[in-house]
Amino acid sequence: MSPGEQTVRVASYGLDSASVSDIHPALAEHDGVDVTAVADPASVTGDAFDAFLVADDPPDTDALDAFQRVRAADAALPVLAVGEGNDGDRIEAMLAAGLSEYVAWRDQDSAPELAAKLRTSVRLPWVDGAAMTGRWEAVIRSLAHDAKNPLNVVSGRLELVDIDETHADAMTRSVRRVDSLLGELSTVVQVMGPVDESEPVALDDVVREVWAKVATTDSTLAVEAEQTIATDPEALRTILTRLLENAVAHGGETVTVTDTDGGFAVADDGPGIPEEDWEAVFEQGYGTTREGEGYGLFVAEWTATALGWDIELGDSESGGTRVDVTVR
Repeated sequence: MSPGEQTVRVASYGLDSASVSDIHPALAEHDGVDVTAVADPASVTGDAFDAFLVADDPPDTDALDAFQRVRAADAALPVLAVGEGNDGDRIEAMLAAGLSEYVAWRDQDSAPELAAKLRTSVRLPWVDGAAMTGRWEAVIRSLAHDAKNPLNVVSGRLELVDIDETHADAMTRSVRRVDSLLGELSTVVQVMGPVDESEPVALDDVVREVWAKVATTDSTLAVEAEQTIATDPEALRTILTRLLENAVAHGGETVTVTDTDGGFAVADDGPGIPEEDWEAVFEQGYGTTREGEGYGLFVAEWTATALGWDIELGDSESGGTRVDVTVR
């Protein structure tokens, strides 16, 4: 350990498992790492510990379950799993869910690598994407919440100020726009994180649920989707909400959701989007309507990317816009 570096406080779980039972004494020989066994992963937070280390030794210890319980308690805490590393699918599932690192344990010679990765995960938190996303989400949510209080004050005082109606309307619209942007900011940081859960979801049920919240009297919905998708239900709702809102906002009288060979598609019969703008519409803040802040398709694409999905824009058969979502 370099001079001036603090000792990393590590909470451990399941390290008494036979396959990794020598980890505790091996790590005890390394300066800068202080390991304490805990009985419940859900009790581990950043107030008492700097990192969490869990044994991956099913069925004795379910590292994925322990990881998710820790993340629920503290989204920013680095979480490392250690095991014999003989199940690639299991390791992939944990890494895809946002596990900070998986270390294959061979014997006590693996201790220097594990100690180094524990110290690095704490000393350089930006190398841990999931942990950094958790940190930013907490900061931005707090900022968005705090910023809305003075906005509410301004909005309330505007009603009491005797100014020209034209100026009052412009100022009110600006206040509402800032409030809307703060809401979009919270949504964006939320969808940038890893997917927390996956379960079978009936696509047509979610489509109708979302449509009930975004529909207008000027548009109708046609659902030609029968598939069930294994995914995070909330992430799917976010994608469909943004796609359906986009279709309605751009003049689609009929919005159609269909199954495709690779996933599903949302199409409308509106005026469409010029081909030269197909890439630009997914950019942050891009918008072609007076209403909204141009975050609709941006949020949809970010959410799809977090799921490992792809989104492509094209023309619908009626000349409107079609958005294809490839599901993996």
